Amino acid sequence: MPERLIKKLHKLYFAVEKKQRKVQAALQRKLFSAGEEGNSSAVKMAAGSGGALELMEHQMADLIQERALQDELLRIIKDKKIQPVFQPIVALKGGEIMGYEALARGPVDSPLHMPAQLFAVAAKHKMLLALEHVCREASIQQTKMLTAGQQLFLNLTPEVINDPEFRNGRTKQVVLHHGLLPEQVTFEITERTAISDFGNFTRALHHYRQQGYCIAVDDAGAGYSSLQAIAELYPDFIKLDMSIVRDIHNNPFKIAILEALVNLAAAMNSKIIAEGVETVDELLTVMRLGVGYAQGFFFARPSNPPTDISAEALEVIRAFRKKEAGRREKELGTSLGRVIGDILEHVPTVPPETTTEQVEAKFAASSVRGVVVLQNSKPIGLVMKNRLYFHLGSYYGVSVYQKRSVELVMDSSPLIVNADLPLEAVSKIAMSREESNLYDLIIVVRDGLYVGVVSIMNLLNNITQLQVLCAHNSNPLTGLPGNLMIEEQLRRLLSKDVEFAVLYIDLNNFKAYNDKYGFEHGDQVLLMTAETLSRSLASEGQGDDFLGHIGGDDFIIITSAERAERIANAIIQIFDQEIRSAFPSEDLARGYIQVKNRRGTMEKFPITSISVAGVSNQYREFHNYWEIPEVAAELKKAAKQQKGSCFVFDRRKKKDNALNRDKRSETFS
Repeated sequence: MPERLIKKLHKLYFAVEKKQRKVQAALQRKLFSAGEEGNSSAVKMAAGSGGALELMEHQMADLIQERALQDELLRIIKDKKIQPVFQPIVALKGGEIMGYEALARGPVDSPLHMPAQLFAVAAKHKMLLALEHVCREASIQQTKMLTAGQQLFLNLTPEVINDPEFRNGRTKQVVLHHGLLPEQVTFEITERTAISDFGNFTRALHHYRQQGYCIAVDDAGAGYSSLQAIAELYPDFIKLDMSIVRDIHNNPFKIAILEALVNLAAAMNSKIIAEGVETVDELLTVMRLGVGYAQGFFFARPSNPPTDISAEALEVIRAFRKKEAGRREKELGTSLGRVIGDILEHVPTVPPETTTEQVEAKFAASSVRGVVVLQNSKPIGLVMKNRLYFHLGSYYGVSVYQKRSVELVMDSSPLIVNADLPLEAVSKIAMSREESNLYDLIIVVRDGLYVGVVSIMNLLNNITQLQVLCAHNSNPLTGLPGNLMIEEQLRRLLSKDVEFAVLYIDLNNFKAYNDKYGFEHGDQVLLMTAETLSRSLASEGQGDDFLGHIGGDDFIIITSAERAERIANAIIQIFDQEIRSAFPSEDLARGYIQVKNRRGTMEKFPITSISVAGVSNQYREFHNYWEIPEVAAELKKAAKQQKGSCFVFDRRKKKDNALNRDKRSETFS
């Protein structure tokens, strides 16, 4: 404790001690002046007074300590003696740092060094807002480690929303002054106190969200009505309380809670962050349950400057993702995008010097329909069972062929295909053969070497399954390919290592349109949008471009980087013309519609427009297909900040921060 505070404590203690001595002296004088009878009562009185004095002494000591802590807190706030530390928040898809949570520490030599004591004293003396103000500014000032796309998480109590220092834009000034964007700052609503009025609080948060800030609800699963906070605030991030994470792998009830929260977050388009991960088992469990982000001592302890993620944690994440990627590939191999190498069968193989009699013995010993003839592991012929018996059943057939090489009876020009050829392509080739060879086995090679065969029946069965899956995965309204086929297209393009562009398309103010005119009219707008996209591809695209329907008012086009801009401009031009027919003339004249918002109050919404967000691997490298929509989500957010229809294309290198925006009447910069 600082010397000044020690002197103050001594001064207060000596004052109390002096007062105590005066009381004791007065009692002693009374005792000596009393008679025998009074002497007894005086003794009792003195004894009782001594106990009271002892109690008073303890109470005074507590008051002195409390006053000293209050003075220490005032000094910390006045002199801005907060030292922030930063704990990384890790993206569990690859182990990258997605952001840092700023945590406050008092001076090292202070009794308020640790945050529990620091904030407890601030709450007791109603100085939380002043303390948080100092903590926020100190944290923002020391964020040189933040790179483009990374988030800074700042803890806020609900009352801070009404703090004049917060509402007047002071925080935004500090953010911009230190080279950050509001989009890089997440306000983490802590549960030190309950939210008394969710209506006013939600309206206040909406103001900050419009400025670009993100919102997180802290301590989900514990504290003051965290589920109500999630339901009312629609946070961008839900931070799971460490009490749920602790030993979760051994607790089925905690697992059930987390599964429910993951599903809730998905429905609300929020992201889960698991706090307090400390062991391998806890990390593996939250990853297995679908949690996207985590923080805790297992990754790194809070520090300033922040430390790197531990090598052990990175290894656990990468090993888990590698195993998951293998599982995903296997699942995709049994659904869409299957290649002929995925459905191989195995039959006997023989060298060319094998006699026909020996091949006949193989057929007799098993139920196989064919035998492949190999030379140095390369297929040079195929012997089908029915064709062999045709030769042997002819006049003199046994005597001519039985003891001689199988080369005399084999098909020396069988259908041989590469293992990575799609089933649909193999089917077209196989069914174009001569009728006499139509049902012969298809030989499959990889790098020219034999790997197996596929029968026509096996091929057709798998194609039928694919067609059923495609039908189930198509959007029931537009008939366009759905998410499974979209993911397969992206996965296939990434595996081919070719340049491509992805356009993510969605409608602005479509919910308001549905609420105003009804879902039937809304479906007509979606069909019109699908037709608009098809027309744009017909005029500006090529035959290999892909159009899919993600769901709702979200669509996707996969094309080349060179064609992306032309297609996007065509989409905006056609849509802005066609959408007018979906509105009554009086609403078009006003330029907006009036609909009740989620709070039940009337709000003006502009005429429905369209946003197009473009992403390409021409400017940044993607390792997995699920990284693409993550970048697109950022672009869509930028596009929706523009008035009317807008096209935003990502031309940033991985560490750039500026987005290129292109409105209908503008050109790319």
